[in-house]
Amino acid sequence: MKNLNKELYTKELLDDWVRREEIIHAEAYLINKYLTLKTGSVIEAGTGGGRIAFYIEQIGFNQIDAFDYVPQMIEYAEKNKIEKQSQVKFKVADATNLSEYGDNAFDYLIYLQQVLCFIEDEDQFHNALKEAYRIARKESISIFSFLDYNSRSLNIPLRMVLRVLRWIRKEPISDKYLPWLKINTSFNRKILSKNQALTYWVKRDDIIRELESIGFKVLEVKNASEINSDSKLRKGMLYIVCTKQ
Repeated sequence: MKNLNKELYTKELLDDWVRREEIIHAEAYLINKYLTLKTGSVIEAGTGGGRIAFYIEQIGFNQIDAFDYVPQMIEYAEKNKIEKQSQVKFKVADATNLSEYGDNAFDYLIYLQQVLCFIEDEDQFHNALKEAYRIARKESISIFSFLDYNSRSLNIPLRMVLRVLRWIRKEPISDKYLPWLKINTSFNRKILSKNQALTYWVKRDDIIRELESIGFKVLEVKNASEINSDSKLRKGMLYIVCTKQ
């Protein structure tokens, strides 16, 4: 099965993602709140150019692994590592099959940047959550971010249109998968076309139930708007913090 998101990140989004360095407020809030044991082992999924991994190292951690399924991302992260004189261990790996890492291996798991929402097979999305649980130690902390279906009003009419088009075209695609609205800063003119990269959008209650069914205990659930401004409106990315029981 062709991985169109991987292709998109390799060809069109690579330069933007590898050059990002700033930590956004929600990321800093969660990392500083929950990553309290500086001697703990950390793994970051979908590291890109290493932005978050380097930040975690800067705040005092020295056992950090980070992976990405795009080899070019890791190549850039390795170059950045030399410039920063960093000790982060980068690797090309896929969140759906982390055979490179053993069971109960990490104290802190960082799954930010909505990395799991770019998995284009729903079964593999579920498997990636199970893999995260497998490599997490008991009482570890896992920080996830997801694309929240209910946080964007356009999703409802877009989903309705896509449902009709997919029925006509006989495409067996889950309603949870929606096309990119923008690629870099440009509107995606092929938004209703076939054979394009899709992103997986979760609903808050559903993803909480799934995490709990795997064995996680949910500690905190907030949208970006709730973190950034104490707003009661649930807008932006969905952040979920869990521990392994």
